[in-house]
Amino acid sequence: MAAVGPRTGPGAGAEALALAAELQGEATCSICLELFRDPVSVECGHSFCRACIARCWQRPGAGAAAAPRAPLCPLPCPQCREPARPSQLRPNRQLAAVAALLRRFSLPAVAREERESPEAVAIGCAQHGEPLKLYCQDDGRAICVVCDRAREHRAHAVLPLEEAVQEAKELLESRLKVLKKDLEDYEMFRSTEEKESKELLKQMAAERENVGAEFQALRAFLVEQEGRLLGRLEELSREVTQKQNENLAQLGGEITQLSKLSSQIKETACKPDLDFLQEFKNTLSRTVLVGLPQGPCPAGAAMCLPPSQAQFLLR
Repeated sequence: MAAVGPRTGPGAGAEALALAAELQGEATCSICLELFRDPVSVECGHSFCRACIARCWQRPGAGAAAAPRAPLCPLPCPQCREPARPSQLRPNRQLAAVAALLRRFSLPAVAREERESPEAVAIGCAQHGEPLKLYCQDDGRAICVVCDRAREHRAHAVLPLEEAVQEAKELLESRLKVLKKDLEDYEMFRSTEEKESKELLKQMAAERENVGAEFQALRAFLVEQEGRLLGRLEELSREVTQKQNENLAQLGGEITQLSKLSSQIKETACKPDLDFLQEFKNTLSRTVLVGLPQGPCPAGAAMCLPPSQAQFLLR
C-alpha cells in the first residue's frame, strides 16, 4: 500500500500552486470576487458573503443604515436565478473555515494573478459598483444583481449575461446563414443574367452579319440588273436612231420625187391644149406609179421596231 503524504519531485511545486489557485477560486464569492467573509448558503446550494447577498436583495430606497430586515417573498439567486427565500439563509461554517485558512496561507501572487486575469476581471456597475453579470432585454444593456432588484428593471426580462451573449450569437449566426443564402441566390441570378445577356448579344451579332450579307447580295443583284437594263436601253436607243435615220432618208427621197412630179404636172397644165392632151396621159400614169410612200407608220417610230422591243419601250 502506498504511503500517504506530500508529493515530492520536480513538478510538485507547480501542482501545489495550481491546486492552491483552484481552491482559492472555489472559496471566492461570486459577487465581491474576494474570499468569503461570513458565508451563507441559499436553498439552491450557492454560497455568498452575508453582506453581499443582503446588498443584492436590498429593496430600492432603503438606506445603508436601515435594518437588514429579510423580505418574506422569494428572491432570485444572484448566480443561477433560482428562487430563494431570504429567511432560509444558512451559515456555511466549513466554507468560512476554508476561506480563513486560505486567507492566512494563500499566495498573494496567485491571488493577484487570478484577480488580474482577463477571465476574472468584471466590468463594474457605474451606479452600484457590482459586476455586470445580467442583461436586461427591455433596455438592451448589462446590469448588476442590485439593478435587477430595482424598480425600473423589476418587470423587465433579465437573463444571465453569458446566456444573453449566447442567444445574440445564435441570432447573428442564423441571420448570417440567411444572408449567405441570399448572397448565393443573387450570385446565381447575376451569373444567369450575364450568361443570357452574352448569348443574346451573340445572337444579335450573328443576325447583324446575316442582314449585312443579304443586303450586300441584294445590292450586287440590283447593280447587275441596273447594268443589264441600261445596256439594253442603250442598244434599243441605237436601233431606234438607226431606224429613224433610214426612215428619214426614205422620206427625203419620196419627198424629192413627189416634188419633181408636182413640178411636171404644173408645167403640163400650163402648156397649150394640144400639148397638154398629148402629155396628160403620161403625167397621169407617173402619178399612179408613185403611190403612197414606204415611210414610218402613223403610230410613230416605236411601231417600226420588233414587237418585243416596241413593248419594252411602250411599258
